[in-house]
Amino acid sequence: MNPRIYEANLENFAHIRSLISKSARILQSKYYKQAEIETALELVSGIEELIASGSFLVAEYEKKIIGCGGWAIDVSEPQKAEIRGFFVHPDFARRGVATLLLTTCENKCLQRGIQALYLTATLSGEPFYKKGGFSEFGRFKQRLSNGESFELVKMTKEIQRVNA
Repeated sequence: MNPRIYEANLENFAHIRSLISKSARILQSKYYKQAEIETALELVSGIEELIASGSFLVAEYEKKIIGCGGWAIDVSEPQKAEIRGFFVHPDFARRGVATLLLTTCENKCLQRGIQALYLTATLSGEPFYKKGGFSEFGRFKQRLSNGESFELVKMTKEIQRVNA
C-alpha cells in the first residue's frame, strides 16, 4: 500500500469529518467510554482553518481519504508548531499511514524553520506518538459538555530532517 499524501482542500472537508468520526468511535473505544468519545468529538475544531492555511494533509488510497493530520505554527513562539487533527481510518490503522503523515508534517515544519512540535494526544494516540519520538510532559482531564471528562496527554518533540 502506498497512499498519496497531499494538502487538503475544502472539497475534502466532508470526507475528513466522516473519517474523524469513524476513527474516533472505533479506535478510541478501548480507552474511553462511548459517551466520552461522542462528546469529545466536539473538541475537534479548526480543521477548516488549517486547510485554508495549507497546513493540513490527507492520505488517499484508491480515491478514498484514509488519514489526515496537520500543524499550526505557534504565534507566540514561531519556532514551534502544534500537531493537530491526526486520524486514520480504522481499516488502515497500524499500516504506516499516520507515520507517513507525521513525517511529512515534520519535514514541512522544518522547511519553515520550526524546531519543536507539541500536541495533545488521546490515550489511543499516545503509543503512536511515543514511538514517533514524542515525550510526555503532562496529563489532564478535559471537562466535556455532557459532564464527562476525557483524559489527554501533552507531548513534545524536537525535530530534525527525516526521509518521508
